[in-house]
Amino acid sequence: MPVARREAARPGDREPVAARSSHGVLLGDVESSAFWDREPAQRARPARRRDRTGSKNRRGGGKRPKARRQHAGPRALPQQRARGARGPADRMRTGTLVFSIVVGLSLLAIVERSLIEGTTFGDPGPAGSDLQLRSPGQVAQVPPDAERRPAPDRSGPVAAVPDTRALTERITRLTTDQHGLAARQAYGAAPDRPPIVGVDRVSADRRWAFGTTTIPVPAGSSASPEGAFFAGRWGEGQWQVALSGTSSFNAILGRMPADVMPAAEAAALRRYSSLTAEQAVAAANGTRAGDGLMLPWRLGRTWSIGSADGEGKARPLAALAFWGGDGRVLSAAAGRVYRFCAGRTGSGMVMVVHPSGLASTYYRMRDVTSVRSGGTVARGVALGRIGAERPCGGAPAPRSLVQFSLRRGAEEVPLEGTRIGGWTFRQRARPLLGFAERGPMQVLPGGLLANLGAVPDADGPGLPKPGNGGGEAGKEGKEGTPAPSATQNRSSTSADAK
Repeated sequence: MPVARREAARPGDREPVAARSSHGVLLGDVESSAFWDREPAQRARPARRRDRTGSKNRRGGGKRPKARRQHAGPRALPQQRARGARGPADRMRTGTLVFSIVVGLSLLAIVERSLIEGTTFGDPGPAGSDLQLRSPGQVAQVPPDAERRPAPDRSGPVAAVPDTRALTERITRLTTDQHGLAARQAYGAAPDRPPIVGVDRVSADRRWAFGTTTIPVPAGSSASPEGAFFAGRWGEGQWQVALSGTSSFNAILGRMPADVMPAAEAAALRRYSSLTAEQAVAAANGTRAGDGLMLPWRLGRTWSIGSADGEGKARPLAALAFWGGDGRVLSAAAGRVYRFCAGRTGSGMVMVVHPSGLASTYYRMRDVTSVRSGGTVARGVALGRIGAERPCGGAPAPRSLVQFSLRRGAEEVPLEGTRIGGWTFRQRARPLLGFAERGPMQVLPGGLLANLGAVPDADGPGLPKPGNGGGEAGKEGKEGTPAPSATQNRSSTSADAK
């Protein structure tokens, strides 16, 4: 049969390209495509041709040449190029274009994501997290450092944790409710400042607290400050607080940890808080076992007595004022020391809670003792010096002095009938007159008063006579100013003091 001759390549023709069937199957190069373009009669017996070695490739005979992966065939005919056949260069350009589009879309997606999340494009992030491809519908995993949390809402309720500021606010309201009326009666007018709250102790877990609270005295009054102790316990998301003089105060003290309130101190404060008015009077006037109160200066020495209500008012039974001697103020009896309205200047009102539950207070002093809150002192221990300080408010003092009064858990104790330092304090209604008496002797405000020592118990031995060398009063009487005679049947007045 006649052998088909290969047409010579023409200058300018493209390289042979692969052709596909109607089903999209790759058929081979242009030569294979040209084979299927022939007439059926011509496709029946393919023409024989020589291989590169020169031997004939007979059908069914001879050694079959090895199949080549790719061989160059004749260049495509003009009519075949017209059908859309492309060369390798065209395919490369097309692939490059597609790859560029894909890369561009990917970069655009990255920039868009950076803008949405608020991060800076190009900043390093967690490896394998920011640029990880996700399938459709997969939720994006935002890195923790790129997450923007909304600002906390500070208009909501206060966090349920122990807070000393909330404790102070609660004590302030409670003090005004329970002691506001007594303060108005004592001061004559409403306080011009809010209560002064001093938090003395807080437990390690900040759930227990103890301290003092005081209603300041207005600038026009010389009355003693109205103060109380408080005890607080954190529970159920709020502070449960109570003031001295109530059963709730005693209940909180009974449960308070030992590192905040030792058992012995808690017992002393409970006696102070639960002391009734009758018990306080009996302990002060000697009809029951008392604390042996003495005047707040050295035994046998003489100081001046005045009224804490101001000059010209002979009412020493509300609160007493003393001045003179070396100026040292001593504790009237043994007990535990506490400070109210304490400041950095070393001033404040000092309270000593005595074993009976009765307490003595000392105000306007300077150089106040530094004994820790709740510490014990003996009778005659120095608490400070007379002064004109007023950290709890009040009118200016005419001189340096100490303002002395007695208290129980809920209120002041009247000084009518009280026996202190060998003297009994009395008050007359007509004319309104307060004074100290011992037998036939009476000392009015402005007069001199000798400290004759501690008051004995009701069933105890009698008071030693000054100057006889017996007891504490006798020893101090030898060193100090002799005590006035108790046989004079007259009243000591301001003129006598001069």
